Amino acid sequence: MVCNAGSLFIVLRPTRYPVVPNSRRQFLKHAVSTAAFVLCHPIRQLYALTGRKNELPDWAALVEYARWCPTVHNLQPHKVRPLSATEAELYYDPSRLLPVEDPDAVFVTIALGIFVEHLSVAASAGGARVEITKVFNPVSVEAQGIQRFALLTLVARAEKPEIDRELIRQRRTSRLHYDGKPVNRDALEKVRTEAAAFGHEFFFTDEREVVDFVIDLNQQTLFQDLRSAADRNELNQLFRYTQEEAERKKDGLWSNCMCFPGKLMKSVFTHHEKWEKGWRRWLLAGKYKGSFKGTATICWFGGNFENTGDWLDAGRMLARNWLLLTREGVFIHPFGSLITNKDAYQKINEKFTRPQPGKKIWMIFRAGYSKEPARSYRLNTEDILLS
Repeated sequence: MVCNAGSLFIVLRPTRYPVVPNSRRQFLKHAVSTAAFVLCHPIRQLYALTGRKNELPDWAALVEYARWCPTVHNLQPHKVRPLSATEAELYYDPSRLLPVEDPDAVFVTIALGIFVEHLSVAASAGGARVEITKVFNPVSVEAQGIQRFALLTLVARAEKPEIDRELIRQRRTSRLHYDGKPVNRDALEKVRTEAAAFGHEFFFTDEREVVDFVIDLNQQTLFQDLRSAADRNELNQLFRYTQEEAERKKDGLWSNCMCFPGKLMKSVFTHHEKWEKGWRRWLLAGKYKGSFKGTATICWFGGNFENTGDWLDAGRMLARNWLLLTREGVFIHPFGSLITNKDAYQKINEKFTRPQPGKKIWMIFRAGYSKEPARSYRLNTEDILLS
């Protein structure tokens, strides 16, 4: 796991005013002052840490922020059981998993990593961070009932917050039209640096041919996935076709955030046979492809991606970079199906620059500038906390 650890140092600097060797009184005065500093400085540091420990933010306050984090299809599988002021257990709800699209719970595990990093960013404003100190068992789509996943520890940190926690509330997924401008290179280099700190590689391109290739492939993958009854039925359970349904359930994929009329979405998933050919297919394909108007930058991450620890690290890295891009005024829109669809993933690996041997491309997204999109609903803090 990658984490940032702070350290405390006692530095003895030479006195600003040199001691005059011939003045015994000044020499003794300086010696006593220096001794007092050396003896008392550790005590002051200990006192400061003790005081900070008493002021650590409580878990409910951290969840109030972290609940706004992105999760795959807005599933929000996370639960938190506070054990003490400094420890809590992270749980997941198996009813909020994707047995068909994510049978190994890879992307749900990434989402748990994202959630933990949002807890940590929220804690940074109070001089603390959240660490995963133990993972009990991997996430399983076959589990029944709320499952304990990991032990979280809240620890004091000496560094200043690198990411303002208010960015958590500002972050959005934008499926709107982008303005056609490539993402600022400085912003992308910041992502590259942050990714490297987690052992991941970051790639991006503004080449029109590659951008068009990704948009076309994403459209083709949509129709391929729609032909699968299992995929279609699983997604249908997650779509919120009306605002009333979105407000009531506070999860899933709200049509307003998907930038598609609810009635059209519902028809596509409940009467798919009408949209598989002819003018309806042409209409749907055109509307879906048109929603990516203005896309000028495609990005992807590559890294170690074999086990629970890798997936948690990937999630924490993605969380931080998403917030860093938010700070730069950049929106992103992940293309999850290009990873989960085997045919699409093969084509991506043939087309894209690939990471070093042993690492995998695991996230592809478009990035750019758009109007502020709608924000999907989230479960309330009390719905996430376990007693």
